[in-house]
Amino acid sequence: MSFGNCVNTQTRTSSASLARRLVAGFTPPALPPCSRRALRFHLAFTILYAVFEGITANAPVMAVESMNATDVQLQMPLAMASGGLFLSVLMGSVMARRPKKPFVLAPGFTAAVAAIVMACMPTAGWFLFMLGIVSICDFAMRPAVPSIMRIVYPVNCRSHVSGTMRQYGSVAFLAATLLSSALLSTASVLSVRTLIRIEIGFGGIVCAAAFLCFRMLPDHGDGSGAEADAVDDPQTPPLQAALSPLRDKWFLYYLLCIFVYSFSNLFYQGVIPAFFARDLHFGYLQTALLIHIIPSIAAFFCGGFLSTWFERTSIWRSFSLVALLWGLDPVIVAAAPYSWPMLILARCLRGPATLGSMVISFFTGVHSFARPGGNTSRYMAAQFMVNGVARLSAPLVAAFALAYLSRRSIIFYGGLGILGASALFLAPDKRSTVCADSHRDELPVEVA
Repeated sequence: MSFGNCVNTQTRTSSASLARRLVAGFTPPALPPCSRRALRFHLAFTILYAVFEGITANAPVMAVESMNATDVQLQMPLAMASGGLFLSVLMGSVMARRPKKPFVLAPGFTAAVAAIVMACMPTAGWFLFMLGIVSICDFAMRPAVPSIMRIVYPVNCRSHVSGTMRQYGSVAFLAATLLSSALLSTASVLSVRTLIRIEIGFGGIVCAAAFLCFRMLPDHGDGSGAEADAVDDPQTPPLQAALSPLRDKWFLYYLLCIFVYSFSNLFYQGVIPAFFARDLHFGYLQTALLIHIIPSIAAFFCGGFLSTWFERTSIWRSFSLVALLWGLDPVIVAAAPYSWPMLILARCLRGPATLGSMVISFFTGVHSFARPGGNTSRYMAAQFMVNGVARLSAPLVAAFALAYLSRRSIIFYGGLGILGASALFLAPDKRSTVCADSHRDELPVEVA
């Protein structure tokens, strides 16, 4: 009898432990008071901005289905976004010793205005051009984000916080994308253009509301005081400080991996809407299901567990896994485009890869290399410089390659490139002294 009670007790304990682990995958970490208040506004910003992103995510399909956009025109927003990445290089240096929030708010409100103007554009070319302006603004504000994460949140939970925000942002993104595409699918041919104007205009208003929430984040939080004060070593000349990322050998290798990963991703990304809409003859709802909805659901269920794992492992293993999941998606899509189970599997892999890539690339990745202070935004600017080169060159190469290769081949080769990046990320894991353990971000990193 006592043995049975022991077994029952162990079973209940095991079930309770499993339940706690499952709940932990969907909840933010325990935070001190200032961070808890900041998290509420930050989460509101993330959800509202995800709604805006969910609506504008359908813009390429809107341009294809309702404005007869060409394959070359679809490359334009991707190529224009490189302007935001190049602008971020300048902004990363300018903001190094200044408060970071204005460098987020200014491009954010500009993006809201650009979306409202975009809603009024009558042709595919101008419509996609304004979408490119939105992309420029989105990337221009990115160098400030890792610094703000470092300022606001404690050192041991930034990846978890970022993952939780993106996790619930993915749900808002899903809802906005699904509702937007469903309304477009049921509209008549004559009214669909009016509905596009309403949806994009509403997205601009939501974008403005998101940045009003972001404005409420504290200038000094529970994180790094050196980051909040943008402190540099007074003995270091300004030019030497600006070039500090170029003297970090592991960060330079990291940038090489980022270039291969970004170039391969952007090589095929622009043809995906046309591949689903024209090659596979999918409508608004089917295309949105595969491009946005299934990945968003997968990101919600897996993102919390993935981002907490980032706290315990190296930056190399983290990004290698993200690239592996991301690369398998286009390879499977190209290999089995007419098999719905395989398409669903591919897009399920894409979900956690998208969330993980966002957390590492835009929130916490440079924390493993840059010391707190002015260097965070400088390292981020260097990363965006590399990303900008990839974002400018890859769509142009893809546009040239479309004259000789099918869309399916473009997707397949892009996926192989991302799998190659996964191997590159993993190669230095055992040799590098740089670790994604967030406790190390306050310590000096190895410099060549």
